[in-house]
Amino acid sequence: MGMRDHEKAETPGNGRHVYIADLEPGKLRGIYLVTECRNLTARNGKPYLALTLKDNSGAISAKRWDAAEEDVQVARPGAYIELSGSVELYKDTPQIVIEHLRVAPAEAVNPEHFEAPPAFDPEQLLAEVTAILRGLGDEHYRLVAEAYLNDEAFMARFGVGPAARMMHHPYKFGLLEHVHSVMKLGEMLCDHYGWCDRSLVLLGLFLHDSGKVVELIGENVPGYSVEGELLGHITIGINLLDRKLQELGEQVPHAKGVLLKHIILSHHENAEFGSPKPPMLAEAQIVHAIEALDAKMNAFLREKDLPAEQQDATGTLRYSKLLKRRIYAPPA
Repeated sequence: MGMRDHEKAETPGNGRHVYIADLEPGKLRGIYLVTECRNLTARNGKPYLALTLKDNSGAISAKRWDAAEEDVQVARPGAYIELSGSVELYKDTPQIVIEHLRVAPAEAVNPEHFEAPPAFDPEQLLAEVTAILRGLGDEHYRLVAEAYLNDEAFMARFGVGPAARMMHHPYKFGLLEHVHSVMKLGEMLCDHYGWCDRSLVLLGLFLHDSGKVVELIGENVPGYSVEGELLGHITIGINLLDRKLQELGEQVPHAKGVLLKHIILSHHENAEFGSPKPPMLAEAQIVHAIEALDAKMNAFLREKDLPAEQQDATGTLRYSKLLKRRIYAPPA
């Protein structure tokens, strides 16, 4: 079924699912996925909920005024809610004002309304990542790569999990997409900087976000595990690598394990973003530069079609919370 096949998209309210991209002012009843919910207080002192709802066509802000405690329990991030209310314009942007909400019955939730098919073939991407790792020229780094590829639990999560909660690739298969992208870019940069250790760069790119298989939970609405909150993906990634190196023992020289740990440790470049050490070898600098570029390009891609705040014949501008700057898009 197509993403917005209105003739087949059944919901309890009116016989069809009204996709967020098609919402217009007026009454509304439907089922949507909660991605964010904040419990706030209005100027009159009464509680209200500020929510972000989504389906596979987009996302929209919603308000539940005079919210009761049971509303807070129902509207948890990751929950599917059945709501009735209205679509209104606020500063020329649609938002939903919720009058009633409840947990959507499981049998009424159609996953096809919320899971957009990826723009790529995950199996093909995984096969290409695997081929790059098994083709590493350095036998020691190839042994480390094989230890991960043979870890069924690790690879199962790596193949479907998100790469982040919000910033970049925050969706199912996002981690795989990100790692595949940076490894393909890494091949090109290693061709250009031929004096660098190609095997170290490519394995470092594969491992830089490896801790996210534990740090992040969920797929449609990514969140943090308790371990993820307490340790973060850099620490988790180094711990995972340390266990692999201990299993391999003397098959991998100690110094090479240290270099891999440094790449994971330094890939955010500075302490402000979670790296206690800056890249101190050329290969670590390449890993940081590539992963930072790919993360930001994914953010640009996801924001390019969002509503403009300023527009003229030259194009549009809007402030990006992800990129923390105003971003431009050309005229339609």
